Amino acid sequence: MIKRQTTINRIFKITGIGLHSGRNVTLEFLPRREAGIAFIANGCMIPARYDHVADTRLSTQIASENASISTIEHLMAAFYFAGVTNCLVYIDGPEIPILDGSAWEFYHEMWRAGVYEFPDSGVYLKVLKPVEARNNDAWIRVKPLNTLDITMSIDFREPVGKQKKRVTDVENAFSIINSRTFGFLEELEAIQRAGLAKGASLDNAVAIGEDSIVNPDGLRYKKELVNHKILDCIGDLYTSGYRLLGKVEAFKTGHYLNNLLLREIFSSPDNYAIY
Repeated sequence: MIKRQTTINRIFKITGIGLHSGRNVTLEFLPRREAGIAFIANGCMIPARYDHVADTRLSTQIASENASISTIEHLMAAFYFAGVTNCLVYIDGPEIPILDGSAWEFYHEMWRAGVYEFPDSGVYLKVLKPVEARNNDAWIRVKPLNTLDITMSIDFREPVGKQKKRVTDVENAFSIINSRTFGFLEELEAIQRAGLAKGASLDNAVAIGEDSIVNPDGLRYKKELVNHKILDCIGDLYTSGYRLLGKVEAFKTGHYLNNLLLREIFSSPDNYAIY
């Protein structure tokens, strides 16, 4: 369990293609003394924080007055799993690279760089009261608990269907890290007409056809798709700026509801404590 603020031990770079933009992007990771994760884009600093989230369609986008960065959720999940609380990331494009569609490569490079611990606390966000966010039949809620426990349920058409997964030891749930993003082939054309998913391929996403998984090697895990929803949720919740402590339950949640839950938590100081 992480007890103090941390940063990476050395500078490193990662280059890859953006899932939605289709552009090559390079990230440069720098150690940071100040608390929190922040990005530098077009000379502007954007905190990777829930109150800077500007768009949640198909990914989580953060923005300032003069810059925006999309698809931060997998990288934020990697920071969570690597135990990194403070880092500065320079980016030369509009979107975090998708890499293999999971958080594994980000996590692996952080692990190689190593972690340096500061004496400062203020790492955890402990939920003190039940909080819930809803949108039609989709919902996400969190109740007080002294660790992070996530139960995720999804409901899609076959061959995905209904899936449910509970993770009781999230900090060590490494099977979540390399579960890939996914999409339905019939939705791809409309998404691309909207100017998104230009970089999507079988190398960085699970493609779901009419009655089967299209990827030649299939799934990495039987429940890879619900695993990935947990990954997204962890990344989104880490935009709180803290490691959440609470029992999270969700049904058909997405980036919008994950962000709304954080806004509900922070709407009253009676809902949480920081330590």
